Amino acid sequence: MGKMQRTWVVSAVILASLAAGRAGGEDLVYTPVNPSFGGNPFNSSHLLSIAQQQNQFDNRAFTPLTSQQQFVQSLERRILSRTSQEITDRIFGENQEESGEFTVGQQQIFFERRGADEVAITLTDLETGATTSLIVPAPAF
Repeated sequence: MGKMQRTWVVSAVILASLAAGRAGGEDLVYTPVNPSFGGNPFNSSHLLSIAQQQNQFDNRAFTPLTSQQQFVQSLERRILSRTSQEITDRIFGENQEESGEFTVGQQQIFFERRGADEVAITLTDLETGATTSLIVPAPAF
C-alpha cells in the first residue's frame, strides 16, 4: 500500500467517525401501567374490564366435601400411589420385566422395553378407547 493510499484511508476513517457523531443515549425510566402503582389513571377502566373477564370463577358452584368424601379421596390417592409404585418397580425395579399389562379401574397400562435405554408405555381408557403413548428413558442400574 502506497503512502497516498494510506493517507486516503486514514482520512476516510477520520471523516467517517466525525460524520457518525457522538453516540448518545438516555436513561431508561420505568413507568407503571397500573394506576394503583402510579400509572396513568386512564388505564383503570381498561384494566378492570380485563380482570373481570379473566375472573369467571363462580363461588356459588363450590360445595365443600364432607368428611366421608375426603376420606374416600384420600384412600383412592393412596391406592393409586401404591399401585403406581408397584408398576414402576416392575418396569424399572430390581427384577425388571421386558413387557407387561395392568388394569387399574378403567385404565389399561401396557409397557414394553425397547432396547436397553427406553421403555414404551401405552395408557388406554377402557371407557372411551382413548390412548396415550409415552417413551421413557430407562435408567441404567
